[in-house]
Amino acid sequence: MSTKTIKETNGRKVFNWINRIFLLVICLAIIVPIWNVLITSVAVDKDVMGSDYLLVPHSFTLKNYQRVLQSGYMQAFKNSIFVAFVGTALSMLISLPLGYALSRKELVGRNFWMKMLSFTLVFDVGIMPFYIVVKSLHLINSMAAIIVPVAVSTFNVIIIKNYMTSIPESLVESARLDGCNDVVILVKIIIPLSISIIAAVVLFYFVSYWNRYFEVIMFINDGRKYTLQVVLRSLMFESDESLGGGNYVYNNTKMAVMVLGMLPVLIIYPFVQKYFRQGVMVGGVKE
Repeated sequence: MSTKTIKETNGRKVFNWINRIFLLVICLAIIVPIWNVLITSVAVDKDVMGSDYLLVPHSFTLKNYQRVLQSGYMQAFKNSIFVAFVGTALSMLISLPLGYALSRKELVGRNFWMKMLSFTLVFDVGIMPFYIVVKSLHLINSMAAIIVPVAVSTFNVIIIKNYMTSIPESLVESARLDGCNDVVILVKIIIPLSISIIAAVVLFYFVSYWNRYFEVIMFINDGRKYTLQVVLRSLMFESDESLGGGNYVYNNTKMAVMVLGMLPVLIIYPFVQKYFRQGVMVGGVKE
């Protein structure tokens, strides 16, 4: 049995090489800055004096992380952890029932509510109404001011709704014949079948809350309630004051703060990676 070999044309070879070079440049643009952060975070002070970019390690020390862990920045880290976990839990408690309700064809005014929800996706009311609502709820200078105003994401609700719409209606009808109400159906049938989309949305919410910056500087006046992103920006761009002592903060300590700031997301992602890819692909399919 003979096999025919299809020869690659010169034009195709050039195109493939251009693709490889392009992908290599993209990979380097992502990997090199991360490598620099990691190398600088474990460098001693003398190695970063007068040098803003390290690619080759000259030393190794964990004292930079020790400085951060023993400093006031740990309070900001704890604040971010609190906001991310509590905010994600609250958002999921709201988004799951809302997505399920919108996925039910028997919902009265379903098309109207979907149009209203989609309208909020593209229409921004601005800063002032945002601030007035938070102030009227007496949430100024409280951690709730960082969580409540952004507790529901229209994008995430639509993803959940699209996924739940794909679940066979026969399962829901069978449960209803057995006397189950909507709460039981949601908890015992829909949610177990929606683990992949839940994992994806949990990651979306967690990263969103972890990176909260605008709400913090707008609603929080007490520095003890600042999240890590605000403190990190202050450290990186606005101030060279040290971790509590009035000394200069070198880049190695700044990079150690950045690494600690990335840790929660890096720790969580491997556990939801498998479900994340499935959930995004299925949940993004329009009805």
